[in-house]
Order: sequence, then C-alpha cells, then structure tokens
Amino acid sequence: MNGIIYAFLGTLFTFSITTLGALNVFFVKKEVNQNAQCLFLGFAGGVMVAASIWSLLVPGIETAEENHQISWLIISGGFLLGVALLLFVDRLMKRKIKNMERRQQQLPVSKRTAMLVLAITIHNIPEGMAVGMAFAFAAQDMSETNILSGAIALAFGIGIQNYPEGMAVSMPLLQEGFSKKKAFVIGSLSAVAEPVFGVLAAAVAGAVAFIMPLLLAFAAGTMIYVVVEELIPEAHLGEKENIGTLGFIVGFLVMMILDVALG
Repeated sequence: MNGIIYAFLGTLFTFSITTLGALNVFFVKKEVNQNAQCLFLGFAGGVMVAASIWSLLVPGIETAEENHQISWLIISGGFLLGVALLLFVDRLMKRKIKNMERRQQQLPVSKRTAMLVLAITIHNIPEGMAVGMAFAFAAQDMSETNILSGAIALAFGIGIQNYPEGMAVSMPLLQEGFSKKKAFVIGSLSAVAEPVFGVLAAAVAGAVAFIMPLLLAFAAGTMIYVVVEELIPEAHLGEKENIGTLGFIVGFLVMMILDVALG
C-alpha cells in the first residue's frame, strides 16, 4: 500500500509540472501571427524528437538489456507499433474530415493538433509507469535510501521535462481558437495519464517491468510520426522559411539539456 501512495505522490509531482508548463498559455496573445506559430510548431517538434530519444528510446534500450531481452528487436517492434497506431488514427481522421466536409461541418481542432495531443498523452503513459514502479520498488525497503533517492530523482527529472510538453499542448490549442482557460485545462490533462498509470504500475510492478521497453518505444514511435507527418511541414509555411527550423533547434536543445542533465 505504501508503494502505491508513494507512486501517486511522485506522479502527482510530474503532473503538476506539466500544469505549470500549460500555464504559459495565459501569458501570450490570443492572436498569434503565422511566423510565431511556425516558430512554436518547430519548437514543439524539437521537444518531441529529443524526448523520444533521451526519455523513451535510450531508457528503453537500457531496460531491455537489463531484462536480458533482444533490445534492438523489442525497441524496433515497439516503435513500429506506435507508428502503426498513428497511421490508423491518421486514416480515421482523414475519413472523418471528408465526411464532415460533405455535411459542411468543421472539426473542433485540426488533425495536426489532435494528433499532437494524442502523441504527447500516449508518451506520458510509460513515463508515469516508470515513476510508479521506481517508488513501488523503493517502498519495499525504505532503509535502502539509494533506491528511494533514485526514485525521487527520476520523478524530478521527468517532471522538469514535462514543463515544455505542457506548453507544446496548450499553445497550439490557443492558436486553434480555444479559450486560454480551455487550452490550459487540456494541456494540463494531457499528463493525467501519469498518476493513473503510475499507480497501476506500482500495483503490478513486476509484470509491467518486463514490457516497459516495448511501451517506451511505442510512445517514441507515435511522437516521431506526428513530428514528421504534421509538425515539420506546418512549421515551414510561414513567410520566413527558416523560422520553423530555428524553433525546432531551440526545442531540441532545451529538451536534450533537460533530459541529459536531469536524467
């Protein structure tokens, strides 16, 4: 029971940092010009690629090797499953858009934004599970302070990395015409999967540990698909051609530094 409580508190912290990131939506103008929009789309793409590498794929490879699994096979398979899911979602959304166009209706958000929110939400699932399992193992023997300090460090690292991700969800929603309050709420709720799956993982820590590499790679596949399919093309539609590229570089560097420094 202690493990579940600690897992909840640890993932509640990571969720709270996402909420802080989403709060940035209140400090920008409602109307965002095209160049600023391209800059931020590039930034979101950079954040997601760096997170995919350092928060998902690298830890997935390391965990697979610790489990004595064939790391390249598990990671490749999980990655392709993530891509397959987004291909399926992409096809469904295109069909829905065509049907709504025939009825002269409009989706509440663009396909790009819907897939971005979906990918970041999916990526929060294995991160929450990792924190939950870390605290569950620490709770088994609280005298092992190094295990507990490792769980706290993991929660802190993932939490800080969640800050730009909260922005990456809420800002595009604002640009879609959502109110600042609604964009903030959705941006914050994109990380609610962390405490939910963190507690579930703590309850069944041993079983989850074995499939963790697959889940991490799966989340990476969804994020990379969205970046290449949606964010990078949209980030280059502004008047200044390089603004999206510069945003990508900044986002990638920010997330890489956070991942490496806090990982």
